Amino acid sequence: MSIKQERARAEKLARQAAPASPAAWRAWFDGSAHPNPGRIGIGVLLSGPAGERVEISRRAGQGSSGDAEYLALIAALEMAVELGVPELLVYGDSQVVVQDVLLAPQAGAKALQEHRARVAQLMAALALVHVRWVPRHRNGEADRLSQQAVHAGAA
Repeated sequence: MSIKQERARAEKLARQAAPASPAAWRAWFDGSAHPNPGRIGIGVLLSGPAGERVEISRRAGQGSSGDAEYLALIAALEMAVELGVPELLVYGDSQVVVQDVLLAPQAGAKALQEHRARVAQLMAALALVHVRWVPRHRNGEADRLSQQAVHAGAA
């Protein structure tokens, strides 16, 4: 890794570690694949500083749990861009996706490379994004929305 790449990585990590301001929007994302791989459902909850609430619960085709988690994160970021959110604090319970986004996107799974590139593009379109891992029990609303989506219309 070059010095320039190392410096950019260090700056990105410093921004991620900084506390979010009270004006930041919050987003929780989760993806489900049943079976794995199988039908994908994504769930996202965005919450604004003035009490705004946006829920996303939808089927997202076929794929693995990694695809599902990334597609949920992408949906959260797309909505934030659409809403013109100035600062976003994103929570997800997928350690693989959160670590991939924060630390080593170039070393991530080849199968998720396209999703990773889209996340990077969307994060660049927002002024400030913090991505944080949370345990599954602290991601209940997003999980509920993803489960609702994956089972909608299932026979």
